[in-house]
Amino acid sequence: MPESCFHCGEEVPANLNLTVEIDGIKQPMCCPGCEAVANEIVEFGLLDYYRHRTELADKPTSLIPEELEKLSVYDLPQVQSGFVKEIDHDTRQTDLIIEGINCPACTWLIETRLGRTEGIVDINVNYSTQRCHVQWNNNNTSLTAILSMILELGYQGTPYNHEQRESVFDKERKKQLLRIGIAGLFGMQVMMISIALYFGHYSGIDETYKRFFYWISLLLTLPVLLFSGKILFAGAWRDIMQRHPGMDIPIALGLSIAFIGSLWATAFNPDNHVYYDSIVMFIFFILGGRYFEFMSRKRSVSYLDKVTSSLPPYATRLTEDNKQETVAIQSLAINEHVLVKPGEVIPIDGNVIAGESTVDESILTGESLPEAKRPGSNVIGGSVNIESPLTLLVTKTGEQTFLSGIAELINKSGSCRTKSVMLADKLVSIFICAILLIAAAVAFYWYQTDPSQWLPITVAVLVVTCPCALSLAMPTAMSCAATTLMQRGIALINQDGLEKLNQCNCFVFDKTGTLTKGKLELKKVALHQPDLNETFVLGVAAQLEAASEHPIARAILKVVGSETQAMAEQIINYPGQGISGNIDQTKWYIGTRSFIEEHCKLKVGNTDEYDPTLRQIILAKDSQVVASLFFSDPLRENSQQLIDTLKSDDKDIILMSGDHQLAVEHCAVSLGIKDARAELKPDEKQQHIAALQCEGKRVCIVGDGINDAPAFAEADVAIAMTEASDLTKLNADLLLLNHNIGSMITLLNIGKRTNFTIKTNFAWAIAYNIVALPFAIAGFLAPWMAALGMSLSSLVVVLNATRLLTKESG
Repeated sequence: MPESCFHCGEEVPANLNLTVEIDGIKQPMCCPGCEAVANEIVEFGLLDYYRHRTELADKPTSLIPEELEKLSVYDLPQVQSGFVKEIDHDTRQTDLIIEGINCPACTWLIETRLGRTEGIVDINVNYSTQRCHVQWNNNNTSLTAILSMILELGYQGTPYNHEQRESVFDKERKKQLLRIGIAGLFGMQVMMISIALYFGHYSGIDETYKRFFYWISLLLTLPVLLFSGKILFAGAWRDIMQRHPGMDIPIALGLSIAFIGSLWATAFNPDNHVYYDSIVMFIFFILGGRYFEFMSRKRSVSYLDKVTSSLPPYATRLTEDNKQETVAIQSLAINEHVLVKPGEVIPIDGNVIAGESTVDESILTGESLPEAKRPGSNVIGGSVNIESPLTLLVTKTGEQTFLSGIAELINKSGSCRTKSVMLADKLVSIFICAILLIAAAVAFYWYQTDPSQWLPITVAVLVVTCPCALSLAMPTAMSCAATTLMQRGIALINQDGLEKLNQCNCFVFDKTGTLTKGKLELKKVALHQPDLNETFVLGVAAQLEAASEHPIARAILKVVGSETQAMAEQIINYPGQGISGNIDQTKWYIGTRSFIEEHCKLKVGNTDEYDPTLRQIILAKDSQVVASLFFSDPLRENSQQLIDTLKSDDKDIILMSGDHQLAVEHCAVSLGIKDARAELKPDEKQQHIAALQCEGKRVCIVGDGINDAPAFAEADVAIAMTEASDLTKLNADLLLLNHNIGSMITLLNIGKRTNFTIKTNFAWAIAYNIVALPFAIAGFLAPWMAALGMSLSSLVVVLNATRLLTKESG
């Protein structure tokens, strides 16, 4: 009985023996097209397609080129389900890993070319991680079309996952080492022959031996030029075809001129010099420099990869009869129970319902000391259980976890290009065009003045001025800074924010949860109506606050208990002010003094229990004040140190809060803040910040990021200290994951060091070209010396940036 093709189901010809190993079993294929597509599915970990498909695939047509046959598999819904996210009915988004990116100009080329394509909504390429975030309209284009365009540009795109990225990095590292090895091995032989030729030039050498050495040098140079140097010529050709002046163009041009001139001398004019030694040394030096830059880039993103891939693939689920079963974390559901043993990574966000232990959350918070967890405590997926087993109630899984939210923010940050980076890319393109014009003028001048010198001098000019260092000056520094910040519990969400932070001269702080701990504790209840009791008042307050995540809500529910009465009806939340809702046909309000006075149309007076050092919340119904609730909220340990640091840097400090006047003034006096503004609504904070900007201030706001959303959007830089579960609501540039206000001091220091590093990188790159170019034009630099100088200049920029990864950076 004839076999059927495992991929498309058609009959396999009797004389054909094509198989692909799928799930450990060799499966028959009916044609090379099916074999290519199946291999693509297996190679990139998309076996779920075969496991969950409901019908066989169509047979690839032989009219489609083999590469397009491979790419077409990515349009299959079963395949896309594993890595493509559906934004709405028409819009899709995914992350790709791009192979072949050699410099920041490559990312610009991909973004520009694909960004102009109809149907592509958004595209960003992260130079450091080689990760491409793309969003498209499925009615106007397809993922196959996008991958085809990337392939046409000379790169290869595949679905992103951590293992795939590591595989790509490892494969690229081996390729680079092989190129360097070939260049070094054959280059040493060429250099030894060149030494003999140099000595022969001054002491005399037989013409036969000279020609023989020329031909041997040519043969030894060809593997270096055609194999090791192939990537340089391919990059130049790609830039030319896309009409984009990239850095590989002057390099390839210089190599071509040197090789053609040497080949001419070898074959027809042995009296002239040959430059095979310069060719091999140039290729060796530039590949060596790129390898060190590549490894530095890998090092700078390794920690971010560790963070974003720290969730385990499996979890131990507890069944209703308390039996343990190992399941994939994708199969976990909300409210299920999970057992986490000592030493295991917590796979979900959840609440502890049984057991006591300590948990290491350093991967996110940067805090080395573990945190104690007991029943009722929250835990974050990705942290490590240390001492004892914990039984957890699942509250969030998959993309909804805190870690996944942070990972998405980090990836978007790395993919977005700052204005400074885009400006640098434009300057590099202009600079390359200028180099080509200068080189042409230099070649013409020296050909008229001394024909024997025009070739080496022109090559030296093209090589020594290659702006590799200029293009690397900022991306390498920002990548290293992002890693260092993450290690200290600070997520860089918007790279522009770190640039602007150094320019900020006015810092605006929220009070609750920012300068104070935000863990409010109910201290006392003052009844305005003697016929009501405290239990009733707290019950009403709990029903109104039941759905809120505000610290006040948590403090009330902690006293009353989460198993309170039913939630109030028709609840309306007024961010930063209060809540209204109906209970037993009665309209109730809870919130700030100004909120109650506005909505209940009455004047709130103080009771005998009034304490200006405590935060006051009013409970009222209709036009009647029922009770005042007073909460304590102590200052954070490092708040005073931060304020003193900002004062020493001559920064303006303003406290803006929605709390009542006396409580805000008490906090301001305690910290030595002279400008305190109280009882502000979110839109009023925005207006105050806009007024400060009109005065010429560069404003940085620090708050919870959700209640202050309008102010965050208005400020030049926004820093969020939040325990918000929905990170998508944040409109922040930076996020303090450890909820430690003292991290702001570390952030400011790293911001200063990053700014200084970027400036020194640009200064070095510009100074190097200004100094080296005249020497090359004057003929004082041999081509190999120019190659060494150019490679060293790039290496200096990379090494300078990696200093941000040291512990002293913070």
